[in-house]
Formats: sequence, structure tokens, C-alpha cells
Amino acid sequence: MQYTLLITGSPYQSKACHTALRFIRACIEKHPNAIKGVFFYGDAVLVGSQIPQPPRDEINLLQAWQDIAQEHNIPLYLCIAAAVRRGIISEEESRRYELKQHSLAENFQLEGLGTLVELIHTTQKVIQFR
Repeated sequence: MQYTLLITGSPYQSKACHTALRFIRACIEKHPNAIKGVFFYGDAVLVGSQIPQPPRDEINLLQAWQDIAQEHNIPLYLCIAAAVRRGIISEEESRRYELKQHSLAENFQLEGLGTLVELIHTTQKVIQFR
């Protein structure tokens, strides 16, 4: 069985991103290819910014997501509209908007809602973390 994860909770206002990470770790222990993709929407896209620096005594959510994506080849998608609205810009988008910098972290991709629809239609279960 393959899952699509939809995360809508802010990494700073909810435990959605933390809980989803724990779910993925538990899932891949038994079924390494169980997660087809993770789609971040609304304030959840803030997890994909390379700019924030968490205190040293707290989990670095960005690094945790990057590690799990690399180790298990899990695509991490940020809703492009929500991300750009919150200042998370890819290198390509920075050129489009004539900006000098970009803030999208490695291992994250900006995608439209069509990607979410495709994930939903190609997996057996969708689990939302708010």
C-alpha cells in the first residue's frame, strides 16, 4: 500500500510536521516504499525554507525532512502558490520575479495542486496532518 501525505499545519504553530515525520519513519520500517510523496500546503510550506535557524536544543525540522527525503527517495512538494506567497522562492522563480536570491531548501520542489491530485489518484491512502 502506498500513501500520500498532505501536511497543512505550520511547522511553528502545530506538531503536524513532527507527527508526519514519525509516521514516515514507522511506515518505512515495515514497508520502505510506502510513501509516494509528501505535499505541504498552506503554512506547512514554511518547513521548506532554507533561511530559519532553529535553536540548537530543538529539532531542526528542515534537516530532518531533508534527511528522510534523501535516505528514502521521498519527494517533498511545496504548493507553489502558498510558498511564493510566504517568500519561499526557487532559483527559477527568483529569475521570474527578478529577485537576486532564492530561499527554497534542497530536496524540496515547488509544484501546483495538479501534483497533489496526481498523488491522490495514484496511491491507496491519503493522510492529512494539520
